[in-house]
Amino acid sequence: MEDKDKINNHNDSAKVITRRDFFNKIGTTATGVVLLGSLGVTLDFLSPNVLLEIPKEFKIGPLENIQPDSVIDNAEHHVFIFREHPGSFYAVSSICTHLGCNTKWNPAGIEGHPEGVIACPCHGSIFDKKGNVLHGPAPRSLDRFLVRVENDKLVINTDEIVSEDKMIVKV
Repeated sequence: MEDKDKINNHNDSAKVITRRDFFNKIGTTATGVVLLGSLGVTLDFLSPNVLLEIPKEFKIGPLENIQPDSVIDNAEHHVFIFREHPGSFYAVSSICTHLGCNTKWNPAGIEGHPEGVIACPCHGSIFDKKGNVLHGPAPRSLDRFLVRVENDKLVINTDEIVSEDKMIVKV
């Protein structure tokens, strides 16, 4: 008799999961996962999706840190900033006017322009230091941006395109 009690106690202490209990647990877990996923999607939908744009106006400097006869390739703003020896600065777009490729500064230059050129690696357009087309297929010169000096720093505004005669600021 005592053996039967031990067997009954053993069966009571060992929890037997029935097929119904197993499927109830699986169903409850799956429902919880779906609810959490839908909550995440809902919160993502309600949060603002802000497109952060690069500012159109930015500063470079201080001026004494920019070496004479140097070129700064500002890849973030797609601009080449030139400092000529007498103390003049100007900024030219690094985006090719042919198909919008990113150009590269070539300080070695080409025949007839040993002072350096801006070259498009995609389709072969070549521009001089001031952005004028030397060799096509680019249909026009590179954009030239407004440059001014403010608190011993250059302020370049890529939203204001200027002509070649207004692009140079002297310091």
